[in-house]
Amino acid sequence: MKILRRKAVCEKLGGINDVTLWRITRDDPTFPKSIQINKRVVGWLEHELDAWLGQKASAARTTSKTLVSP
Repeated sequence: MKILRRKAVCEKLGGINDVTLWRITRDDPTFPKSIQINKRVVGWLEHELDAWLGQKASAARTTSKTLVSP
């Protein structure tokens, strides 16, 4: 089990910035919850992020097929 810190999560999500990551965590209830490592540090489980990205990719493919089909 690997825990990714904020910077690594931002890079994994396509190089987003801190504010965008904060917005995703605030606005998307499906985004994995962070884990408190100590008082000042949080992280995310890499396998949970991978699963979330997979769900987003599947949903995008389904949506794009629906939009293209007559």
